[in-house]
Amino acid sequence: MGRVIKWLLKAVISLLVIIILAVGYLLVAVDPNDLKPEIETGAASQGLELSLNGNLSWQFLPQIGVVAEKVEFAHRGVASGRIEELRLSVSWTELFNIDLASGLSSNYLPVGSITVSNGTILVAELAPNTFPVQFKQVNAKVNNFSVAGDRFPISASAQIFSGLALELQAVVAVEANTNSLVIEKITVDDLETSIGNMQVNGHFSAENNFATAQGTLGSNSFDLQQLLKTISINFPVVKSPAMSSADALTAVAWNSSFNSDAEGLSSINTQLNIDGQVLSIASKIDHSINNLFMRVTGDQFDISDYLAANSSNSQQNGALFAPLAIPFALWLGRSQMELSLGKLNLPNFEANNIYINLFGNQKVLRLSSFNSDIFSGQINATGRLDMRPSSPTFALQTSLTNIDLETALPSIADSSDITGLLSLEASIEGAGNSADEIIAALRGEGDMTIADPRYAAINAEEMFCNAAALFGSDISNSSWPQGTQFKTLTGSFQLSDGKLLFKDMNSATGNLTIKSRGTLELAQQRFKIIADTRVNGSRTSASGCSVNKRLQNRSLPFICSGSFDQGGNTSCKPDDNLIRDLLKGSVYEQLGEKLFKTPVTSDGNEEQQSDPLKSLLKGIFNKNLK
Repeated sequence: MGRVIKWLLKAVISLLVIIILAVGYLLVAVDPNDLKPEIETGAASQGLELSLNGNLSWQFLPQIGVVAEKVEFAHRGVASGRIEELRLSVSWTELFNIDLASGLSSNYLPVGSITVSNGTILVAELAPNTFPVQFKQVNAKVNNFSVAGDRFPISASAQIFSGLALELQAVVAVEANTNSLVIEKITVDDLETSIGNMQVNGHFSAENNFATAQGTLGSNSFDLQQLLKTISINFPVVKSPAMSSADALTAVAWNSSFNSDAEGLSSINTQLNIDGQVLSIASKIDHSINNLFMRVTGDQFDISDYLAANSSNSQQNGALFAPLAIPFALWLGRSQMELSLGKLNLPNFEANNIYINLFGNQKVLRLSSFNSDIFSGQINATGRLDMRPSSPTFALQTSLTNIDLETALPSIADSSDITGLLSLEASIEGAGNSADEIIAALRGEGDMTIADPRYAAINAEEMFCNAAALFGSDISNSSWPQGTQFKTLTGSFQLSDGKLLFKDMNSATGNLTIKSRGTLELAQQRFKIIADTRVNGSRTSASGCSVNKRLQNRSLPFICSGSFDQGGNTSCKPDDNLIRDLLKGSVYEQLGEKLFKTPVTSDGNEEQQSDPLKSLLKGIFNKNLK
């Protein structure tokens, strides 16, 4: 036994002497800095631009390896960066397993470790018109690295967007061809990563140099508003919107499973939970024809909390729907999206049974179908949006059927004066980047019908009878009902220069027929309408007033103006010029010359007098015709 122990001691001592001699030989005979040109050339052959600007030195404990300082790299325009210190090492036991005859050209690489200290990595744009992402203070460590399929741990930390903490841990297995350095398969299990307050867990695997991949990833419920605020502090291009509810986007979670094949079909199924509201997103990509299909479904979504805190910020409200266009704007091939939503809640109303079908090609979107139940009626539309110009252009063909104005106008225009069922057909086109630009550029035309229309602000029959009283008509009704109930209204309209021009608007109430035309200024929500009224018979209606023969079967125009703003005033009065002509020879004669005689003051100057006609009309008009 003693001889055996002595033999083992001699063997160990001999081995240590050999190692010490080998280390001494490496230290004296081989300077790793002399290998820089060969290392940089070898990296270039694999598409990696490598600059070893700092010192290269040997490391012997606890493992043998090389320490490289100030390493700069760039890989085929995808990523670039700088690493202050890079350590590559292998265990001593693995070192003895290397076939010295064939060296590293064999299919065996020794298990080792990689340590990155204080690195900076810039990842190029992932898609056109997006922005690059920079990782700073990158620190990473890989222990027992292997490309033979053995599992090994990896951990990393960095700062992204110049202040957001990124942490990552996972167990990885890599199978690679050491001759071609092509990764044949990589498996990532027990993935735990965090970006700010968002934590992502899951697993995935990829094969054939990432040509195929499958896996599942999901997040915790995180505060997206806070995450955006943190990013925007040092990355202004990302802005945190001020929404009407402080709780909006404070509980967001997602879960996604994917199966991709870069040469065939890929599918991604995602469930997105936004503050307790669940949307399902199913995507399919046919890479052979560069075609993307996406279907978004949900039971309901309340968008009220996500509108701008300042109601005048229409640009932010429009941006809420931008995610619908992102896949089409970024996808370089053909694309299609279907949206099916049971109910969409807005601040003052809701839309039900929403269906949208969009097609995209580059930055041109075509709306093949938009259907929804809204305000007890239906809306249908088709259209086209071209986002290639600096000022996007659009064309829209729409139809509305039986829209209840009693519920619609208070919700969208702060007005409750008009009721009835609206139906219309319209063709509209325009351009712009904001609501104001779009309104100013609108062009189009259409036809409309309002069944059972009622205008609450004015009683048209009372208005006519008060005007007719000037000509000797009898006002037999001393108590007029509020507003006017009209018969079905029909007409057409045009859009131009921010104005909605009405023409050929025809309706009636009692024995009064009304033909009107007018203008609605869309931005200011002001209107002016000229209504030609005509009484057919001797009375305006069975309970109305009698009409002087001079007004029977003759048009009497009224000019109405006002605002759709809440609390806006409305004014309707007869055309002054026509009234003046009709009164000549009758009322003027009754007034006598005294009304027209201009008094003279004591100093010989003519006394300033008001128009007798206006004085006569004032008392009547002030009563009901304001």
